[in-house]
Amino acid sequence: MKPSEIQVGVTYVNRGAGHTQRKVLAIDYEHQPKLWLSWKETRPDEPGVLFEQKGKQSTLYVSSFAHWAKGPVT
Repeated sequence: MKPSEIQVGVTYVNRGAGHTQRKVLAIDYEHQPKLWLSWKETRPDEPGVLFEQKGKQSTLYVSSFAHWAKGPVT
């Protein structure tokens, strides 16, 4: 998916088998992930996605979430 296609309030499934579901709660710069594990690349200058999966909240950069997502739950 494209990062611009990710919307608040929508639940998405993952690529592959499509069993994992994540509901987008918010998209904004304040939700950028706290941890960045790359020493080769600088931290992306893009919003983060706050999402809920199995009752737990977490964050990803919007481009990472879009790459993970296959599409909305139908």
